[in-house]
Amino acid sequence: MPRTAQPLRLEYLLLGLIRRGSKHGYELLQAWHEPNGIGQVWEIKPAVLYASLDKLEQLGYLEHRRLPQPASPARNEFSITPAGEEAFLAWLQSPVSAARDFRQDFIARLYFWQDVEPRVMSALINRQKEICQKWLVSLENQLDSVSGFSGQVALFRYHQVQSILQWLDELEHCGAPYQNL
Repeated sequence: MPRTAQPLRLEYLLLGLIRRGSKHGYELLQAWHEPNGIGQVWEIKPAVLYASLDKLEQLGYLEHRRLPQPASPARNEFSITPAGEEAFLAWLQSPVSAARDFRQDFIARLYFWQDVEPRVMSALINRQKEICQKWLVSLENQLDSVSGFSGQVALFRYHQVQSILQWLDELEHCGAPYQNL
């Protein structure tokens, strides 16, 4: 049976980094692992990075040009295409659909906050809060009908979503990314 294509996840991060300026693979790894880089919340191995670049190029989201090197093999420098720009911005503006993905997926969007107008991120935060409220209602309904271990899991998830909502409120009111609260 053929493998189904995995949905894009970390590929959006690569698009965002390349959107800041054309880069080759090694430069992307360096940017990923900068002290304030996305590597704080999302690990990537070189083989995965290069496979993801290939995937993005096949999708038409990236293009490359060969850069000759004086004493080593030529490098591929990647640039984002208009289709890649569109895909990245659509991802950046879409809320996370499951609480379990929040830590990586929403934080990844936050990493690119400085690259877009404040209203874009404000709208994302508001949409995310609406989704979290729905999660909370669903979990409240679960709490009434479960007990034992299932009840403890539901209670943990409930408090997790409460915490996410509180953090989103703080983020919304701080007015700027990465500002100390």
